[in-house]
Amino acid sequence: MTVTDFRVLAFFAADHAQAVGGKVYVNGGFWNRLRFPTYPAIVPSLSLVAVLEVPYRAYHQDHSFRLGMEDTDRNVLPLEATGSFRVGAEPGLRVGDPTLMPIAIPITGLRIDKPGDYAFTLSIDGAELERYRVRAVHTAVPMKLEFADPDAPSDEEA
Repeated sequence: MTVTDFRVLAFFAADHAQAVGGKVYVNGGFWNRLRFPTYPAIVPSLSLVAVLEVPYRAYHQDHSFRLGMEDTDRNVLPLEATGSFRVGAEPGLRVGDPTLMPIAIPITGLRIDKPGDYAFTLSIDGAELERYRVRAVHTAVPMKLEFADPDAPSDEEA
């Protein structure tokens, strides 16, 4: 078995997500833009979600995953979430059937130093299987516009 036997059925960012009972519950998923008026900026919270198809021959073995982040030049940024898992045949599966392994990892306080392109990365057993690209963009700061009252006395009249 090689790690490439694993299939990534989904990998994305969400405002919030949880993996419970073999399902993923998602709020605000599949966005790819981060908008901030100033940089560096902090993303208060997000979740990274992956749904893996684990092949039958990978059952009853220890596997590891790593979620990370890189900039446009593939420099590794200080975001890393790791874990391990082991799956077995669920009731109702036939010999040879794969199973699904959902993962939802909360991330808090992610720092984005400057506008640009970034990628969240997903590795299984040390091999990168997927990338999810996001772009950080500069947004305008709304200005407060003040209008003169036409009925107010002017400075010359006062």
